[in-house]
Amino acid sequence: MKSILSRRKIIITAGTGGVGKTTLSASMGIRAAMDGRKVCVITIDPAKRLATSLGMQGLGDQPTDLTEQLRQALAQQGLELPKAATFSALMPDTRSTFENFFRSLTDQEELADRMVRNPLFQIFAREFSGTNEYMALQKLSSIHESGKYDCIILDTPPSRSTLEFLDAPKLLAQLFDANLIQWLVVPANKIASAAMKKVLGLMEKLMGASFMGHMVDFVTVLFEMRTGFTDHLRRMIRLMESEDVGVMLVTGAHSDFSEELSHFRGHLEKHGIRLDGMVVNRTIGAYRDEGAEIPPASASEFRSAVELLRSLKGREERGLENLKKIVAAGGLEPRLMPELARDVHDLEDLVQIARRLD
Repeated sequence: MKSILSRRKIIITAGTGGVGKTTLSASMGIRAAMDGRKVCVITIDPAKRLATSLGMQGLGDQPTDLTEQLRQALAQQGLELPKAATFSALMPDTRSTFENFFRSLTDQEELADRMVRNPLFQIFAREFSGTNEYMALQKLSSIHESGKYDCIILDTPPSRSTLEFLDAPKLLAQLFDANLIQWLVVPANKIASAAMKKVLGLMEKLMGASFMGHMVDFVTVLFEMRTGFTDHLRRMIRLMESEDVGVMLVTGAHSDFSEELSHFRGHLEKHGIRLDGMVVNRTIGAYRDEGAEIPPASASEFRSAVELLRSLKGREERGLENLKKIVAAGGLEPRLMPELARDVHDLEDLVQIARRLD
């Protein structure tokens, strides 16, 4: 883990839901900070568990500096944070990120203002499929390009949503297809023109007489911005496919996850993104019981508990066999993390987990 955190600038944690992925993301960020790196943890998890794990009510769209809080949490455990290290966290706000993104596509302020004031832009920002995932990727890109951090941890939703996250750039790029926009603005033939008039006429009845003007203006501005978007998209794809980016799968020790994780790994390969490892979280197998003796039969409750734990450990090992096959081709070995006695809800708890990530 230390090697991965030192050689990657961006680490995407991905996997199934409900296995502590957000907690692991924050702990990995703390581990990197403990090694002297400048770290930012980003979450696009709609459940907002990162703020809870950090002991906060919420996170903003801009990085919240938690360096001093982390320094104090480490001091309570007799540890020091290197002077050069920083630790921040954020949760992107889709709407503001979306607006800032479109403004960055042109140096014409008037053009950008026309776009963001258009009522259709507000609907588009809220409803277009892939917008949330793409804007998270945009936020990741802007944080990376700021040069303030040398390690960025991206916490994502459960794996099916992560697949949407990886596909989002190309999905949104379809909107900027020149042929599509030209067809909307200047229909190529009378049949298309007649069809568009019927559709737009209906929309005007439903949404008001100004709809047609908003529609034409919205699409026209998109067309003028397409070059900036295309250039930005190329930079983003190059970043995701570069050696700076790696993925850490997080899962539980259950065979039920095997098929989904296998599908996810294949999707990573399609996008040219490297899989660095797999963390199997909340396991009993992370605890060793070599040499442990079951007490005499008189201590029946304790004896039953030990036998139950060993039975659960055996079940985990059977699930792990399937998980190991998924990463074996890359020469990887799953990293086991223990089941804890209570929920993680503050930096002190996260530090304890981070110390196990050597």
